[in-house]
Amino acid sequence: MLLDKLEAYYSYFSQRKAGWFILSSTLFLTGIGLIILSSASLSFIKSDNYFFKQLLWCAVGIPFFLIGILVNLDLLRKNCTWLLLFFAIALVAVLIPGVGKLVNGSRRWIVVAGINVQVSEFAKLAVVIWLARYLERHADCMGKFLEGFLIPLVVPGVLCGLILLEPDYGTAILIGMVVFTLLFLSGTRFLYLLVAMIGGVVCISILIYLNPTRLHRITAFLDIENNKLEGAYQLWQGMLGFVSGGLLGRGIGQGRQQLLYLPEAHTDFIFPIFSEEFGSLAAIAVLAVYALFFAVANHGARKLKNDFPRFLAHGICMIVTYQVIINVGVVTGLLPTKGIVLPFISYGGSSLVLLFLMIGLLLNCCSLEMKSDGAAAGI
Repeated sequence: MLLDKLEAYYSYFSQRKAGWFILSSTLFLTGIGLIILSSASLSFIKSDNYFFKQLLWCAVGIPFFLIGILVNLDLLRKNCTWLLLFFAIALVAVLIPGVGKLVNGSRRWIVVAGINVQVSEFAKLAVVIWLARYLERHADCMGKFLEGFLIPLVVPGVLCGLILLEPDYGTAILIGMVVFTLLFLSGTRFLYLLVAMIGGVVCISILIYLNPTRLHRITAFLDIENNKLEGAYQLWQGMLGFVSGGLLGRGIGQGRQQLLYLPEAHTDFIFPIFSEEFGSLAAIAVLAVYALFFAVANHGARKLKNDFPRFLAHGICMIVTYQVIINVGVVTGLLPTKGIVLPFISYGGSSLVLLFLMIGLLLNCCSLEMKSDGAAAGI
């Protein structure tokens, strides 16, 4: 009896504090990003001051955060199909020359009011919202092949295919990982998922093999030291940043890798810059915050009684977590190079605005449990 009461109190207070921790960790990580971008603005950024640009995107993201936290989830539930269709059309539009903007060989952006918007970023959330609704409606059919596996896999697969055509392999793989996780949590048979995962790996491998640029990235990744001046140059410089920082770092603004040695230092490879200036201990502390974010958000999602907000919260949690895993894996040489930014810390307008929106939605979902958990705990 006492244990049941203690568990009830634990659930209540952990749920109430979950929202505050999610919000505070978001502010902390965003602040870390602004600090490191401010430091970088003194050196490798000359004409483009990404610190002030990121600060502007933070201001833009605040209304999206408020939308996420205040929106009626029933409204999302009812219009999820239209939302998914809208972003599917937008992803098609991105591929049209003259509509989609071509940057570094990839057509991923649409210019809206003079602002480059990466459609695939917001498509990630649209897929999660649609899938959360689908899993809610077909909760009793998830063991079946058609309703429980094929349909919820094919529909997001169409959007992933459009994203692969940009090409943007990293985002497509990320969406696939989130979809597989949600299907697994919903009760889809593991054998179906295993076969699909093998098929997905084979398809991605074929696409990489047929693309000389990406094939060179893989071969360079397999032998980093011998390719440090060519295909693995960026990865090698990032690893040097981790090493040169030591435990306590070289000091803010004193990093060497940001002096044009490390390409894309403000986006994909910002973590080595942070580690070089603040040290390995600080880098580990940041990873610990991400880990706690996952644990708290996942705990909050599991406590939700309704399927739609529960799967939506799990999906948002997985998007952030998988991005961290992929980005850190890439910059430490554990994974081949992918264009995935580090959530909240890397520079990126579309990414930051989407993250603010997702955090608002996550808090919105968690608040549903908070409203009823107090009575359940007898408080």
